[in-house]
Amino acid sequence: MGDECVTVVEMSIGALEAADRADAVIRWLVDTGVIVPNPVRGSAWQPSAYLPGPQAPAAAPGFGGTDYTLANNGVDILVERELYRDTSPHEAPACPDCGHELAEATLEALIRPWLDGHEPRVGCAGCSAVRPLGEWPDGYLVGELAVRFNNWPQLSQAFLADLGTRMGPRWRAVREQY
Repeated sequence: MGDECVTVVEMSIGALEAADRADAVIRWLVDTGVIVPNPVRGSAWQPSAYLPGPQAPAAAPGFGGTDYTLANNGVDILVERELYRDTSPHEAPACPDCGHELAEATLEALIRPWLDGHEPRVGCAGCSAVRPLGEWPDGYLVGELAVRFNNWPQLSQAFLADLGTRMGPRWRAVREQY
């Protein structure tokens, strides 16, 4: 069993706005006690810039108790254009309207253009609906701003909604294994 994380990705803001929002998100997470700065960053035990704070159970009720000192369970704020994909469980992206699956080859052909520029709009072969690629569940996401929770218990829906709203108007959470 490897490590896993939940990454909250904002897909609609540019690089400059991502840096500003990252600062605001960090302040909010620290001020609410969900995270604290990591005093020994760089160790193999806790390489992230932030660690679970005293209010981490408010965001992830599964923490329970008061000891959150697990290996590599920090939080990283990522401010650079990157590709993200939900890896657990992996299913082909399906149209939110009709459930028709997007072919893997089509999906992969759209990634480089999205990484290099704007998000592509994709037409569904099943119902002809057209929507941005990031709206296809289980597909890829590209974003300039992301918050990665390494090896945390499940995050509450209320916390995810609050965090996502602070990050921007088009956010999604993905579960990644590495």
